[in-house]
Amino acid sequence: MSAVESFVRAAVVRIGAPGDGYDRRSPAFWGSGFFVAPGWVLTCAHVVGSGGGAVWRGERVIGVTTGAGQEFAGELVCGLPPPADPERPPSPWGDPDLALVRVPEATDPSCLWLSDRSALAPAEVGLYGYMAGPGGGQVFAGGAGLASGGSGGPLMLSGSYLPSGCSGGPVVDQQRGSVIGVNKGRARGEANSALATPITALRTFCDAGPAALGAWQEALRAHDEHHLARYLGSGPSWPRLQVELAPGGQGFTADHRAELYGRFAELPPPASAGQVLALVDEARRGVLMEPYAVEVHAPSSWREGAGLIYDPHDGLPSGPGSTRDLEREAVVLYAAHVCAALSRAAATPDGPRATGPDALGALRTWVETMSRSLRNGLIRQRVPRILDSGRPAADPRADPSADPRAGAHTGAYAYADVLVEIDPDLYGTHAWRIKLVREDGEVTPVRHSELGVPRTELEGDIRSALATALDRGDIGEHLAAVDFSLPRALFDEPVETWRAREPRADEPFSPHTLPLGRRRPVALRDAQRRLQQVTPEWRRRWTGIARGALDAVPLCLEVPEHGHDAALPEDGDAAYGRLLDAPLHAVPVHCSRGGSGRGAAALGVALAAGHPVALWRRCDERHTDCAEFYDRAAVLLRSLRHGNGNPRLPELVRSLRNQTVGQGTGPEVAWARQLVLLYDPPHGQQPAETTLHAPPLRR
Repeated sequence: MSAVESFVRAAVVRIGAPGDGYDRRSPAFWGSGFFVAPGWVLTCAHVVGSGGGAVWRGERVIGVTTGAGQEFAGELVCGLPPPADPERPPSPWGDPDLALVRVPEATDPSCLWLSDRSALAPAEVGLYGYMAGPGGGQVFAGGAGLASGGSGGPLMLSGSYLPSGCSGGPVVDQQRGSVIGVNKGRARGEANSALATPITALRTFCDAGPAALGAWQEALRAHDEHHLARYLGSGPSWPRLQVELAPGGQGFTADHRAELYGRFAELPPPASAGQVLALVDEARRGVLMEPYAVEVHAPSSWREGAGLIYDPHDGLPSGPGSTRDLEREAVVLYAAHVCAALSRAAATPDGPRATGPDALGALRTWVETMSRSLRNGLIRQRVPRILDSGRPAADPRADPSADPRAGAHTGAYAYADVLVEIDPDLYGTHAWRIKLVREDGEVTPVRHSELGVPRTELEGDIRSALATALDRGDIGEHLAAVDFSLPRALFDEPVETWRAREPRADEPFSPHTLPLGRRRPVALRDAQRRLQQVTPEWRRRWTGIARGALDAVPLCLEVPEHGHDAALPEDGDAAYGRLLDAPLHAVPVHCSRGGSGRGAAALGVALAAGHPVALWRRCDERHTDCAEFYDRAAVLLRSLRHGNGNPRLPELVRSLRNQTVGQGTGPEVAWARQLVLLYDPPHGQQPAETTLHAPPLRR
């Protein structure tokens, strides 16, 4: 038996019904699983799904038996996706097909090491679990294969036979000795191929509600604390085995990972994937390593951030230009940035606190100790400055990394806003793209759908991608704004009411489930004129808008005074001349729709005249408060002052949306209830079919 298999055998468990399910001869055998931490077993949702409704109600009805014959009872904390009818399980089970089981009495089991890789490459793997044996019992089974894929889909296991019953068991990278997937089952129609859920899919627990998020963070914390304790002890440990599997001590080795991740385990979790990615990019830039592609990674823990730094070849032989000799330096810089960021946060009255009595001190000690062994003297000198930037008395100007808005010139903490591009209707569907536009002008695609969906399905279709983009754009105190680049026919689509996450009945109030326009600045851009060259009028008017207080000008001249039934409405040529000659800081205002009817025609004229900002109300023309709406909008615009930290128009509109919630139907709030803001600077992103060159975001 190999050393790896010995460790695996001790951690893999049989899962079945309680009571009789513990008997090796019992037919009540559902599948396999494995301990990832004391008190926590990972398996497939379809394995525990064999237990029916009692399992999904959270009852302690899951039998867990170790290879040594220890018998425990467990309860399901989260299974994804949950079945529509627990008594009639789906077949096949949908992705990610994962289940986290709490086993309270299992206080000191052998546990496997979870990979921190956020990207997977072909790897030789071992597949493990239990299968039905002679006489009705279960026997431990193991096999070998080659794993590929896993980025945005399942792991494909070729050259391997996965016996029935091994579902829920671990897929172990033989070279590194770590778990990179969970067995799912045999590939349909393929005798020697199987499927597995990649370990990166564990982050879906973070999106399954507060209970699942808290449980997964608790399990991951226990995982890293367990392995650190085993490594510091005198007995066998998984980190020590990993060092034996990869002798030579290059880069960020397994013993370093065990110590650092144990320190990370006592820290508050990151606020967003964007926070982790910002620190990762700063560390990689600090040693002249290329930043990672944001669209591929969504780290949900500090340890995943380290996984984006070390061994960029992911186990493949180092070739020319390898940066493996800089791995340790980059990880130390990353850990120093994490320490500094959390120290600054902890210094605020409501900042997050570490779980250990001196967790930040322990992390700082690790960083200081590791930095002394770094070969690059310039990096050794930089580490103390980064750490000191986190002290409450530190001058934030002493080190650019101390300022979360310093990313414009250093690459550090560069925050991003979200751009949603929706194409015109093509045969009944709208294609869409979601991108991040960073403060330094870098544009990063997040996800797209070129096939598209009907207009009524747009919100649901982009929801997951939008949530991912916002998670990466929110960094520190920066809350990503959302711009929608729309065809004019969609100008009245209520995008500010869309949600990145639907509220759950079992979830307390959460800002993540609020309508977008109540939490974030939401504004429209005109997709049509971005297909053409930027005009001088557009540039000149944006310069005027940016200088100071704004003033209102009627989009339709006759409406404020005479209403929508005016006998002699202004024609297009007259409207163009009037809007072209309006002051540069003027904003067209309309009290009705802008995507159809008279408002749409007039808005097209205003855009041709170069206006980058417009304000209207999403309602029909059956109202009598046109003059009042115009007057209130004019007061709003005149109140705007640029500079000195004063809010911009998108923030003021967001604030108005919140003020109108639950405030009745009085005129003082009704006028702002359906406000739509076009905020369209000429220096925004170019259309998709041209080269992407986006200068810094608007101020």
